[in-house]
Amino acid sequence: MQPAIVHGGIVAVYWPSGTNTLSHVSPIAMDEIASKRESGLRPGESDGADTTRAVALSGVATMAPVKIAGIGQAGKSSQELKALHGLRFFAAFCILFSHACSWLANFKDSKAIYSFGDIFTVFGMTLFFVLSGFVIHYNYSRLFSTMRPRWAIVEFLGARFARIYPLFICFFLVGLAVDEVLLWYPDHKLNLLLVLGHYLTLTQSWTYIVLYGDRGLVNGPFGLSWSLSTEFFFYLSYVVLVLHITRLRSFFGLLVTAGAMSVLVLVVFIYARAHREAIDAFGGHYMNDHFGLSDRSVFWWFFYYSPYGRVFEFILGCLTAQLYALLAEHPVSPREARWGRILLGSSLAFLGLYALAYHFAPFGQVIQALIEFLKLNFGCAVAIAAVIFCVSRYPSSAFALMLSTPLMVALGDLSYSIYAAHTWTLRIFERPETDFSIGRAWEAIFRIVLAIALTIILSTATFRLIEVPARSWLRKSVARHLLRRFGPREANMLSKAQVYSLRFEIAVGVLFVVMIGTMLVYQFQLVPHFSPYTR
Repeated sequence: MQPAIVHGGIVAVYWPSGTNTLSHVSPIAMDEIASKRESGLRPGESDGADTTRAVALSGVATMAPVKIAGIGQAGKSSQELKALHGLRFFAAFCILFSHACSWLANFKDSKAIYSFGDIFTVFGMTLFFVLSGFVIHYNYSRLFSTMRPRWAIVEFLGARFARIYPLFICFFLVGLAVDEVLLWYPDHKLNLLLVLGHYLTLTQSWTYIVLYGDRGLVNGPFGLSWSLSTEFFFYLSYVVLVLHITRLRSFFGLLVTAGAMSVLVLVVFIYARAHREAIDAFGGHYMNDHFGLSDRSVFWWFFYYSPYGRVFEFILGCLTAQLYALLAEHPVSPREARWGRILLGSSLAFLGLYALAYHFAPFGQVIQALIEFLKLNFGCAVAIAAVIFCVSRYPSSAFALMLSTPLMVALGDLSYSIYAAHTWTLRIFERPETDFSIGRAWEAIFRIVLAIALTIILSTATFRLIEVPARSWLRKSVARHLLRRFGPREANMLSKAQVYSLRFEIAVGVLFVVMIGTMLVYQFQLVPHFSPYTR
């Protein structure tokens, strides 16, 4: 048996000829290795657990690799695309900084600091969702291409559950206490039941429910977890979409698909914005929407919070990953590198100009309304996808090198903890609304800096004490379940001649449609009966 070198989620098996071939390793099997990297240990070092045993438990065999469809054999693990870590931190920082400016600089007669922070809202969530699609497809398309459906689905959903749920449940419990939700029980039993049911199943952003006053379901305890609910919907969607995206093996075909989808989404969204009054009327009549133009309305929920309006950002990320994978086997020529720099520069310039246009409103009321609306969802998605592609494909560019520094990589690892923790750390520094003065402005800036620093410190603790150990334990549990239920990993691998059956693809598609249909029935047949009890 020849030695195997581990790179993130891939094993490079070195054969006597001197060439190396890449063979997929389960993200679950690689969890212990990833945990050691996160804790500062090299894969060969021991921290009380045996990496070899963990890999063997998942049924990983260093056999002659099988040529597969999907991510190219010459591709790297997303752990080695270091610039993506920097982008993850930038996305988290945009949200952290914008919230810090809006929550901590709440002056009655000045919006200067608030407006500066608000510029960064242009990028945050869209970058998270597009980047999520890229990373998910890049890491898991090979899993679905090489393993039997039952194994692939369980491993994928188990790994994603282990990624987001432990930290979510910790901060959800904090929200129950801090927001006094459990005190609803005497007077709002149904509200408490709805909150617990939807949040614990991560479906709080899937449906529009007004609890009472100006509080909607997505504004419950740990309100920022709406994005985790939306992300969970993306994971279920990916099970349906992965094989179709993987079959797109033409560079031109991928560009046409991504371009056509982007144009169609933008046209539909612009049409919806032009007919907002009709949507508001529909929401008021059928969905108990009495919030008008506020961010608690049905319109805002559908196009910002709900997965139904945001899933296209995730799909665009998946298509971008497939495009990158098709080119991964081919070296970058000098001509391509020049065009890559032009594309990266143009995309960054577009994002900067979009943020400035959003802030300064130079194009008139109609155009400004569209800019503000598309900022909520797909407005910057194409440019962000281009940036992700460029920093992955051209890692020697100055921008990619900046994102790939050890500090940015380390901060990128903290991005989820930063996002989850900041809603609580910022509250410590909140002050009552007051009049603006130079001295109070500097005091607000001081509180913003301290709040950001405290958030990063606390996020380091939650990452090391909650995220890493909980993810490792859950992924090992999933690996043990897979071994007991389906046997060793190599026994569940597809051979070269095997493909997923049409029956399976139809069944998965039908189940997804049934899920959407069930949510529609719930939204329009059951939720209206809650209104007399939740108002």
